[in-house]
Amino acid sequence: MSAKEDIIVDQKKRGKIFDIKRFATGDGPGIRTLVFLKGCPLRCEWCANPESREYIDQIMYYKNKCVGCGKCIDKCPEQAIYADEKFGLKIDSEKCTLCGICVELCYYNAREVIGEMLSVRELMKKILKDKEFYDSSGGGVTLTGGEPLFQADFVLELLKACKKRNINTALETCAYTKWDNISRILPYLDLVFYDIKHLDDTCHQKYTGVSNKVIIENLEKMDQSFDNIIVRVPFIPGYNSQNKYQVDIYDFIATMNNVKRIEVLPYHRLGMNKYFGLGKDYKLKDLEPVNKEELTYLVELGHKSGVEIQIDTE
Repeated sequence: MSAKEDIIVDQKKRGKIFDIKRFATGDGPGIRTLVFLKGCPLRCEWCANPESREYIDQIMYYKNKCVGCGKCIDKCPEQAIYADEKFGLKIDSEKCTLCGICVELCYYNAREVIGEMLSVRELMKKILKDKEFYDSSGGGVTLTGGEPLFQADFVLELLKACKKRNINTALETCAYTKWDNISRILPYLDLVFYDIKHLDDTCHQKYTGVSNKVIIENLEKMDQSFDNIIVRVPFIPGYNSQNKYQVDIYDFIATMNNVKRIEVLPYHRLGMNKYFGLGKDYKLKDLEPVNKEELTYLVELGHKSGVEIQIDTE
């Protein structure tokens, strides 16, 4: 990477985020700020952030906060809101123009616009609020989503801005993108969390909606040019939980030179209410969460394959 004073940043470049989490500790070293970017090319059935999938703004409805007064129905200029027995006061996304009137008039904050356009300069002002914590703890910024590389141009400028201020950077990605989007940001990254869902391409297409061929190819290329990779594998019962599928991943990762370890992420249902808030069914609502204590046997499976397995505790 060039000297920091030589890094030229387009501070006006804009990107869309849907959340910022400060003082995080599980997605990279030290105290971190997590920036969640909107937009993702995958449609994983277990996704815990369904609001991250679409790049467009969305309105999240919190049924538990709603008192059913009906003001949003009366005031909606497109008549896009109606009472639904299952979802509450549901929005017809085909009619909704995202005018925001229903959000503004709700005294109980039962609706929220998901999605905010920010420039690199505006986002860096938020990030720099915690610079002293990054410096004292060895922390920094982690970009996640959604899929951050869905907004690759914005991510590049944001990472450059972070490095110019000597901030540690990490990226969580499924890497379903062209290699150029990856290669041009690697000089500004300290750590990559690389998501692998399945090695079987047929299963990958069935459960995520896309092929895994580009994902695998990009990991092989990254392993040749970047030396700090952590592979993350979601453990989803009935989808990729079978020993064969897990071992296939472990054996493949064992051929890598720069993957430090595999982190297994036990399935949970923490995002289920978000689906309802978007007026959508959650396909895995009957699938029981996985207790991390039940997955300790994977450590031995990984040992036999020659890779370190860490069971996520978050």
